Amino acid sequence: MSSRLTRVLVLSGAVALGISACLVDGAHGDTPRGAAVMNPSKAVVEANTDFALDLYKQLAKENTGDNLFFSPYSVSNALVMALEGARLETADEMGRVLRLPDAARRIGDDAQQIPWQTSLIHSGMAELNELLMGEKDRAETAAISDRIDELREQLAATKARMQQLREGGKWQELRAAQQQEQKIVATLNELSAQVDQYEIRVANALWGEKTYPFDPEYLATIGEYYKTGGIFPVDFRRAFDDARLNINAWIEDQTNRRIKDLIPAGALDEYTRLVLTNAIYFKGEWATPFEEQHTRDRDFTLADGTKVQTPIMHAPSLKVARYGAFNSDGSFFDTPMRIRHDQDPKQFYPESGGFAMVELPYKGDDLSMVVIAPNDPAGLAAIEVQWTPAKLDRWIGQLQQRETHVYLPRFTMETEFTLGDAEGTGTLEQMGMVRAFKDPRFPETGAQFPGMTTSTDPMEQLYMSKVLHKAFVEVNEKGTEAAAATAVFMAGPTSVPRDRPFVPEFKADRPFVFLIRDNRTGTVLFLGRMMAPAAE
Repeated sequence: MSSRLTRVLVLSGAVALGISACLVDGAHGDTPRGAAVMNPSKAVVEANTDFALDLYKQLAKENTGDNLFFSPYSVSNALVMALEGARLETADEMGRVLRLPDAARRIGDDAQQIPWQTSLIHSGMAELNELLMGEKDRAETAAISDRIDELREQLAATKARMQQLREGGKWQELRAAQQQEQKIVATLNELSAQVDQYEIRVANALWGEKTYPFDPEYLATIGEYYKTGGIFPVDFRRAFDDARLNINAWIEDQTNRRIKDLIPAGALDEYTRLVLTNAIYFKGEWATPFEEQHTRDRDFTLADGTKVQTPIMHAPSLKVARYGAFNSDGSFFDTPMRIRHDQDPKQFYPESGGFAMVELPYKGDDLSMVVIAPNDPAGLAAIEVQWTPAKLDRWIGQLQQRETHVYLPRFTMETEFTLGDAEGTGTLEQMGMVRAFKDPRFPETGAQFPGMTTSTDPMEQLYMSKVLHKAFVEVNEKGTEAAAATAVFMAGPTSVPRDRPFVPEFKADRPFVFLIRDNRTGTVLFLGRMMAPAAE
């Protein structure tokens, strides 16, 4: 028998999630007596957020001074699917790194063998995916569309009447008609924002070696929760590069061609047995777009004080923004709504160690971008150190909708990371996911993924050999487009009033953190930081 380890590629992600696949006893789903009861989707959101910040901090440590962008939602989806086939210490480590809650732990005689109730996690993931893909109530949307049609007819009639009044010199009546026109337009804009939704896609597929003995219960579990629709049989043994091209084409199609060549040449070989892909793609328009005439080259101050010119968008007096300022210790800084006309606005921002946040909604209000910028261009590291899920939730909860002058760079970012490898030096290993990357031929230290195959042949047992992640984001005046992909390789043997309104400025003209999240659940879909803009 060959000494090569069987290879399985796991693609995960906001663009491609992959994984290997077979389960001995299906999703570990029956809740043992005495187990804590939990809300699956809420627990998954909390776990994903914890994992997102953990992964961000580890990547920030490994990529000091570099731009970052990735999809924690992608990576956690992929690894949770891999977890379905893991056992013993391997499964325990994976669940802890993924920050699965204690309520998801199994209780009973087999809890050491199968430590997690994966069916609860899968059902939470499935619920989130369905929510992201779902549409608003069709009856409600239809009623809004009908109302929009009525208002458009009213607007056309009002414009025609205004023309008649103008020609007849009836100025007083014309002013009243103009006011009516403004009201109709305002209502139209409000209703249009409710039906002109963002685009988001989540898709999964399994690509399996046609001769390999995949466990049918594993395939059924993944199919049930991740809507794979079965498995695509491919010939990895004799035509692995053709399979690679087909998988890459699927990923490219699902991500609107933003993620290309996720699986590089040479990544697959005749020992590959399964590739599981999950794709997520997002494109949304701002609820209130930035006007292009306000975009111009401005100074962006780097952490070392160097200034570089970059296109920075400006939205003066943005009404839909939610703004908040914070002191250096993360406590809330009370920004006044009004100040006296003789007061200097500069005194109404926190000290240099503080920071500000702004939330910018996309059309439909389901998703938004949150941007965090320190007052001091060198202050981002201090925010990263104290950043926790609890603080992030608290900070976002303290943001207030108010007029805000917003400055945000127009930028495109592409990133690529190795999150894990068989050398034991990857990001995930540093976070504690160690055993999953060890050769399974050494039972005392090797990976334990018996749930991925019905075979008991030691040469067909699997382990993770590499985890790759690629991501793309473009932010401009109209909105945001984002995509990401994770590839997990699994191998086996081969006038001056007394006071005036205070409109704070939010300037992301220095290193900043940004994230795209689902407002309904708090799920963090994409996360990154801008340290230095690229030249356009």
